[in-house]
Amino acid sequence: MGHSRKKYSDCFSLVIIALVIICFLMIPDPGTTAALRHLAVVFCISFFTRSFMPAGGSFDERFGLRFGLGLFLCFYPAWVISAVFSVEYSYLLCYITFGIMAVGSFAIREFSEKKPYFIRSELSGMLKGFAIFAVIYLAFFWMIGFNPVIDSGTENYMDFGFMQTIWRQKAAIPKDIWFSGTDLNYYYLGQSASVYLCILSHVSPEYGYNLMLATFIGMVFVMVFEIVYSLALRLLPGKDTAGPAALSGGLAGAFTAALGANPHWLIYGIIVPFINKIKGTPSDEQYWFPDGTVYIRTDLGDPDNGKNEFPAYSALLGDLHAHVINLIFVLPLIILLFDCCFDDEEEDGKFPGLWQLILISMLLGYYKGSNYWDFAIYFVITGAVITFTQISRRGFTLSALLQIVIRAAVVTAVSFIIIIPFTVGFVKMESGIGIAQAHSPAFKLLVLWGLPVAASAVLIGLLYAGKDKDSVPSVVRSGLLAFILCTIGLVITPEFVFVKDIYGDANARFNTMFKLTYQAYVLFAIIIGILFAVTASHAFDRHCRHRCADAFLCVMGLLIILTTAYTPQSAYRWFGDITDLSQRKGISGLEYLRDDMTYGFEMEAYDVLAADPGKIVNIVEAAGDSYTHESALSVYSGACTPAGWFVHEWMWHNDPEPIRERSDRVSYFYRCGDEEYCRDFLKLYDIDYIFVGPAEVCKYPVNWDGFKNLGDVCVKTVWSGVDLALIKVDRNRL
Repeated sequence: MGHSRKKYSDCFSLVIIALVIICFLMIPDPGTTAALRHLAVVFCISFFTRSFMPAGGSFDERFGLRFGLGLFLCFYPAWVISAVFSVEYSYLLCYITFGIMAVGSFAIREFSEKKPYFIRSELSGMLKGFAIFAVIYLAFFWMIGFNPVIDSGTENYMDFGFMQTIWRQKAAIPKDIWFSGTDLNYYYLGQSASVYLCILSHVSPEYGYNLMLATFIGMVFVMVFEIVYSLALRLLPGKDTAGPAALSGGLAGAFTAALGANPHWLIYGIIVPFINKIKGTPSDEQYWFPDGTVYIRTDLGDPDNGKNEFPAYSALLGDLHAHVINLIFVLPLIILLFDCCFDDEEEDGKFPGLWQLILISMLLGYYKGSNYWDFAIYFVITGAVITFTQISRRGFTLSALLQIVIRAAVVTAVSFIIIIPFTVGFVKMESGIGIAQAHSPAFKLLVLWGLPVAASAVLIGLLYAGKDKDSVPSVVRSGLLAFILCTIGLVITPEFVFVKDIYGDANARFNTMFKLTYQAYVLFAIIIGILFAVTASHAFDRHCRHRCADAFLCVMGLLIILTTAYTPQSAYRWFGDITDLSQRKGISGLEYLRDDMTYGFEMEAYDVLAADPGKIVNIVEAAGDSYTHESALSVYSGACTPAGWFVHEWMWHNDPEPIRERSDRVSYFYRCGDEEYCRDFLKLYDIDYIFVGPAEVCKYPVNWDGFKNLGDVCVKTVWSGVDLALIKVDRNRL
């Protein structure tokens, strides 16, 4: 019976995957073949690197978690080889590292573990995860195609520029897109890993950027499901209801993490409009999907500005920033941590969980180059979980302290060594820790975090005072307690301290709150999923039904459904009518710009730069201000410009003067009309092309006399009665 059920389950997974592929082929989008190649590479990374995952733990049959760890194990060696030996970050290198990992995985399984590489039960579990991922990937591919904008009003402009620059330069350590001639001093390894996927898929960032967004949100869903499912089974040992309860909890956590929003949406997007409708005072004003992310702000009377984002908002907005893309590598660390800490004690001199601990340490080190905030956050969480579980096993003894110190030494040493190729030339940007002078209004904290904190408190109560507390191993309870307390701490910390940066008093806590609470949202989703599973185990128990458990489960289920409604409502607001195929632009982040009155000429210039064989191409364009369309051509083409996005470069160098000096020189280059000055400028910054586009003529009174004789016009047009052109610099005239 079980074999027959599994067979039908496998067939169902294959049917879902086949239907997804058919749907892709039916969508009239030039990017569909790119999307299918990308999808195939995602599966191959998960499948062909699986022997490197810890055996017997939560990675068994887990598609999503295996992909996150597999991508790291394939990408990072390629990046290190390129960085250390100055090898081109190319198709050859990327395919070699993937091939070595695939062959190594096969060898480990066949010769070391003496197990066949193709095990039906393992493949069956992976197919289920892949089928779920493929459905979400398809859904977001469809939606993003209605608004694939590389939006200059958000940081996706910058993130796309990073990917395009890395792709063009084929360099592990790229030159700064907006500070030409210098290495990029920012956390770009997440974008570099995205380019690795693009290379394996033969997909340029023009398509790969938006495909990575769909991959990100699909992986958040699948990974959170797998984490909750694994942890729930540990909390419900021997229960007949463990499987169904863990399944329902996994889905609850996954929907909350990937498709839900913080409780601001529940209150102001659903409850308040519903009450107003009952009162007969409905409002025509609809909920604007970013509202819950900027609930704490000075223009509403608050003492300062705060930020509280979550994955669904990131995917809808098109944000592939460091804290977003790094979730693909963060979520595997969480389950590695619990597998490491929940392993049996030492036997025959063995160090339990050593491979897990090394992988944790490697991931933590990697975060220093992908999103340093995640290193700080998960270094603390790792330390807390290890400390709590070791004390639970051994008590407050010298032996427990020794074990904690040994693990801390391993984590510190490995995480330091693994990232040396990045840190050796990198200068950290923060300026120390500050004491918070402003605090979030208590009511707003309650709105944003009241429900998740309450759910955490209930779970702690069930772990330590519930009727099944004795059936849960104490080490599991201790590890989860540390995890829950750290998650709550991420919300509390910005109320007391913050990391100093360049922003003023009104935004002093902004970035600290932003990065800490982003992780808190995802971790709370995991906690909510675990609570749902524990509650479901009681509600599903036919021998000992609890009305309270039934009612609580219904309330939680309703809240999760309403929370998930955020994504379709926001998609309608941001993408428009996603049922109207005629409104869909396609998945390309650039193609739709060609018909735009303003951007059309920039795309003509982009075509010229794209055809230039040079890896590092330097152009001069308007020295743009942050969050504006200025500095667009460098973003689109992956070329470097002397000065762009002023505030960001100020932050990356922790000093406004270098970027201010360059910006002034660019301004004078366009205005001066002095050929000698322009000639010296072009030589100083090794400029290959001069661009005079809409942004340049709007920002400066352009005087062509200074540079018109220093090169040849590649493309030109007249825009609003003003001449525009892209000029290729002639070195012989300098």
